[in-house]
Amino acid sequence: MTHSPATDILLQVALRAEAQPIIDGEALRPIGPVVAHCPAQAFANSVANRSVVLITHGSDPLHKCDRIGPIAAATTCAAAIARFHPRLIVNIGTCGGFQSRGGAIGDLHLAQRLAFHDQRVPIAGFREFARGETDAPHSDALRAELGALGGLCSTGGSLDATPQDRAILDELEARCKDMEAAAIALVARDWQVPLLVLKCVTDLVDNPEAVQDAFLRNLRHATMQLASATAALLRSNNLPW
Repeated sequence: MTHSPATDILLQVALRAEAQPIIDGEALRPIGPVVAHCPAQAFANSVANRSVVLITHGSDPLHKCDRIGPIAAATTCAAAIARFHPRLIVNIGTCGGFQSRGGAIGDLHLAQRLAFHDQRVPIAGFREFARGETDAPHSDALRAELGALGGLCSTGGSLDATPQDRAILDELEARCKDMEAAAIALVARDWQVPLLVLKCVTDLVDNPEAVQDAFLRNLRHATMQLASATAALLRSNNLPW
């Protein structure tokens, strides 16, 4: 496979529904699979004189649904880094928030730290490895420019959260919960590529409403907010190059 020239910004988005407003808004053109025999798809254009590639995880060939979760996130990120050699990765997507910590539907988050809340290994060393806490450093100016909140984003492989998950989320004082960011952060750390994590709240983890109902009802609004914030981010002078 022929390697592409280095890319300024790699946008990684799990769901095609999350990605489509960005693809449309920035006139990103499809350039095919990230790698051969992989469902992940790539789109590209120049934005504000920066080369931008957006990748989605693609559709699972067996179940015909978007490939969500930490495994698809990590494998797709590694493949994209190997092909596109990005200067910066931005993981964009929806998330759950916490009304007990002041969260609300539609909040934007630019995470400062990442972790896993559903990887539990009670053995010294492995405990910390499984928790996977990593930093996602950026300037206060960038967060203010996007109108985003900070704090920790915690990742798990399920849309809902068990009582044990909830206890760890409270211990972490998580501001938002997703299904990809911490996995992407570990790949970005290994490849030594700066990472930003931009999320928008579709549901509240500590609200009695079924998470899938809130997610589906608020998905469109959240994706439009993410597209607007992404447009500002792509043109910002406050990126952590």
